[in-house]
Amino acid sequence: MKTIFQKLLPVGVLLISSFCLKSQVNTVEINASALIEDKATDDYSIVVYSDGQLKDSIYNKKTKAVTLSLESNTLYSVVFKKANYPDKLVIVNTKIPTGLMELAEDPFELQIELTPNTTTLKKDLYDYPVAILQVNKKVKSLMASESYHKFTHN
Repeated sequence: MKTIFQKLLPVGVLLISSFCLKSQVNTVEINASALIEDKATDDYSIVVYSDGQLKDSIYNKKTKAVTLSLESNTLYSVVFKKANYPDKLVIVNTKIPTGLMELAEDPFELQIELTPNTTTLKKDLYDYPVAILQVNKKVKSLMASESYHKFTHN
């Protein structure tokens, strides 16, 4: 005869494991918008890739930001495109650091300047991503890499 503990142990393990799976972050949200000379612009596209595969393509007719819901623990390339302007690439790493169960509630505000910036960007790095975003465990939010910005700018 099994004791009550032996009978309830599998049920307890199942409940705890399902709770842990539900508490994990499933998506990372970004409010993305394009700027021209520091002003919101319209009529541009945002194209999202993961592992070289097209995941989403959004055409924005308005100046309002577009919300991107990106699956956690994935590496994305987000490309901003507008006629007569160079494409701008942002790398987004949604890997959730170990032990972090939730992110801050507000979506990350990503504003990309489409006007060519030739004054502060290092000349040999014009075709590099304009930013790399990753989850910061201390802040519990997506953040731009400061070290990458220092590397690519004068």
